[in-house]
Amino acid sequence: MTESTASRWQGRRVLYVVYATVVTIAALMGFIIGTINPDGLNPVLFGVIELPPTPVGMVVFGVIYVSIGLGALMLTVEFVAERFDDKRVE
Repeated sequence: MTESTASRWQGRRVLYVVYATVVTIAALMGFIIGTINPDGLNPVLFGVIELPPTPVGMVVFGVIYVSIGLGALMLTVEFVAERFDDKRVE
């Protein structure tokens, strides 16, 4: 592995760790909110799928939304980073 390839994998590894950490926090918060079960809690996934206001339902709701939102941002960052040329001279 060359140095640039090794550093590229280190950068991706950081993104993957951040992604996993944020999704885990979303799952934990969903479980806590589902356990508290405040009044009027009716999670609807994508405006179509109604989930039960239980800890498991809230975990599913939080994890799916955060995974898709953060995943889209990460894919955009990776797409732009792959096309950025460090050695380009203007």
